[in-house]
Amino acid sequence: MKPGIFNDITIDEYHAQKDWYSASGLKLAKKSLKLFYLFLQGYFDDEYKPYFGFGNAFELALLDRNNFETKVANEVDIFNEIYEANKDTKSPRSTSLYKTWLDEQIKLKKYIVRDDGKESFRVIEEMLKSCYADAVIQKLIQGIEYNYSLCWIDKETGLQLKTRPDICKVKKNIIVNLKTAVDGSPEAFSRDLAKFDYPFQACMEIDGAISSGFMPTVDKYFWLVVEKEPPFSATIYEFDPEDIKDCWDDYRYTLHCVAEAKKTGLYPSYSQRADNKHGILTAKIPNYYKRFGL
Repeated sequence: MKPGIFNDITIDEYHAQKDWYSASGLKLAKKSLKLFYLFLQGYFDDEYKPYFGFGNAFELALLDRNNFETKVANEVDIFNEIYEANKDTKSPRSTSLYKTWLDEQIKLKKYIVRDDGKESFRVIEEMLKSCYADAVIQKLIQGIEYNYSLCWIDKETGLQLKTRPDICKVKKNIIVNLKTAVDGSPEAFSRDLAKFDYPFQACMEIDGAISSGFMPTVDKYFWLVVEKEPPFSATIYEFDPEDIKDCWDDYRYTLHCVAEAKKTGLYPSYSQRADNKHGILTAKIPNYYKRFGL
């Protein structure tokens, strides 16, 4: 892969470029360079797990209906076939017919929507209804550049970087990241922002859009959060410009830490956060512990 803007790279081809760093690996570096080193060694390479396909399936249903029809497998279809063969089957997933079907879907690299009630086609339909009923969301997901792969060499660190924003509106200088969640309320999403380091990923997508030349600026960054449990609410959250400034410094610092580690071959763990040369950290005692018994 080389620096540039690509709309013909599959998600598998994108992930296969290990020499180009994405947010998934760099978020580990932010926590611990040692963790990032293990990532580089392939320690966290995941095997295909079909139950991870729901979010991807919903994304296709909302943004790329043609590929949804070809890249998503509905577990209900094979269940119906199994029940037609033996209506008394109590555990369809244990049958040889199901296992053969599952192996085939994995080989085809399809996203599998399970018939478990919580992440089913019916749930996707409810989620879509919420998005279609919101005029602002409809405007936000129309006239978009979808799943472009952006690759660039960072000018300050020389690192090869890549990102793949869900939704770009180049003419409006807007990026939208689509998230599915059990709870999309402001309180819950605030926790998810910190837990999954969404702002770090957002900063990298903003950087990639500008540094690759895809956009001159990114004037707005939104998260579109759609619940996969009742009431299936669809909510737009904006990345506050003041928060972007703070998170940007954190993102840039991580890039410099990774560049230094590559240069020296040293990948320290949490000691990298120390403000002294010995790598000694100060233990932070929680306030609730200090107030114990009061």
